[in-house]
Amino acid sequence: MDKKDINPQIRGLDEIDRRLIHALQIHPRARWAAIAPIVGVDSVTLSRRWERLSGDGLAWVAGHPGADARGPSAILEVESHPGSTLEIAQALAADREAFTVDLTAGGRDMLVIAGAESLDALGEYVMTRMRRLEGVRATRTHLLSSPFTDAGQWRLRSLSAAEVAAVKRTVSADVPEPARIDSQLERELLKLLGVNGRVTIASMARVLDVSERRVRETMASLASGGRLTVRLDLARAHSGWPVHAWYFLRVPARLTARAGTALAGISEIRLAASTIGPSNLVLSVWMKTLADIQRLEVAIEENIPEVAIADRSLVLRTLKKEGRHLDANGNATGDFTPLPMSFPHAGAPLR
Repeated sequence: MDKKDINPQIRGLDEIDRRLIHALQIHPRARWAAIAPIVGVDSVTLSRRWERLSGDGLAWVAGHPGADARGPSAILEVESHPGSTLEIAQALAADREAFTVDLTAGGRDMLVIAGAESLDALGEYVMTRMRRLEGVRATRTHLLSSPFTDAGQWRLRSLSAAEVAAVKRTVSADVPEPARIDSQLERELLKLLGVNGRVTIASMARVLDVSERRVRETMASLASGGRLTVRLDLARAHSGWPVHAWYFLRVPARLTARAGTALAGISEIRLAASTIGPSNLVLSVWMKTLADIQRLEVAIEENIPEVAIADRSLVLRTLKKEGRHLDANGNATGDFTPLPMSFPHAGAPLR
């Protein structure tokens, strides 16, 4: 572990921090004045707290290509020769296509979520990139098919049901008319939002040299058209769920959809997705303790009696998460790589 990555001055989350984070998980770009009465402190205090949380890399808000703007993606299992794992992981973390990189213990040395603009481009990346990396012993590819839930839907559960409803009411219900979007403007907006998902409309307009109205309308059209999603992420070590594991399941094809929906309701599960590969259902879970692993596996088997847990891996360290580079403690750094995007054709109307 690199000593420069360790900052003993960083403190964890208190109850107000957790309430703030839960509110921003629901509405990542909420105005401080709108959620302050719900969280229970004034807007100035919320702003200062967020400045500390984001500055220390404990929590961050980022904009990403939405489901309709992402090309195909896959989970890559990578096995390496002894002594080369970290070097390979760091090399992959520098790639635009590899937007999440986990070092793991279990049947593989690392798990990488990779994506590209097209299936051909993804195949080219997987095949040629792995051939160029010295120390790679074996790889397995799980093409992601249908997500049942993702980490953007996971919640810290620090607000009451009534408070959650109150935060949801702060979200604008306006749905813009389909608009023709300049693909270059879309790319530039995603770059700015990727670095800071709470960057103001005025700041983006100034940087991009366009009107605030155009920025606002473009963002609304991208969001409603499934091409933009803004979400909050937080450092796992400070979340209260410090244990991260991946599960590879085999489920009869006729039960895949029902199994995915049922598993998405288990609070520890952050990602549940059907895959094309050695297993047909993959889970990413956060747990409070290692002892919870057996309890979770029992819950999985009780929810889907015909499921077979083919394998599991424990995450030892995450180097990169949805394009955001993390330090040795799992806190966000200032480095961000925009995720690959897929464009139907320039100027196409969003639906």
